[in-house]
Amino acid sequence: MAQATSKSSETALEHGRVRWHLVSVLRSLGTSSVILAAFLLGAASAQTIPASQVPAQVKAAFQAKFPGAKAAEWKIKTDQNYEAEFTLNKVDIAAKFDATGKWLETESTIPRSAVPQPILSAVATRFKGHKMVETQSFERGDSPGLIYEIHLEDAKQTVKAQFSPDGKVLNQSAKPKSVKGK
Repeated sequence: MAQATSKSSETALEHGRVRWHLVSVLRSLGTSSVILAAFLLGAASAQTIPASQVPAQVKAAFQAKFPGAKAAEWKIKTDQNYEAEFTLNKVDIAAKFDATGKWLETESTIPRSAVPQPILSAVATRFKGHKMVETQSFERGDSPGLIYEIHLEDAKQTVKAQFSPDGKVLNQSAKPKSVKGK
């Protein structure tokens, strides 16, 4: 029983650290980022786990793919794949692996200046009145080339759109913003 209590205390402590870090970051980013983060956290289906619960072959694949990366925060996704969140060369990165250690995808935060011009033009045309709040690049093991994900918002909704480098929309989803008092 003491071991179970210790594990649950360790998990609660880890969750507390994650929440504290998130709140600190959000305070520095402002209200629109808080709204976006709440949307993303609600949509994110993952549970933070200690590195000791990550299979050795997954940790080995992570180190091979990202030599020099340290202090990854590990999550297990609802699809039972593992995600390592870490910072490498001042870039926030999330890398996903299956239980055998096969690399599936990498998501990296990028500056707006790194988004290809055809995507910026497509966003300006297709999402008039929306503000760009986050930019990311995706690399997937099952498809060549980079995919760009742009998070946008206006007064009514938050939109996530994925683009090919030439500005073609590959995928798009929207979530209405909640109205205060409801």
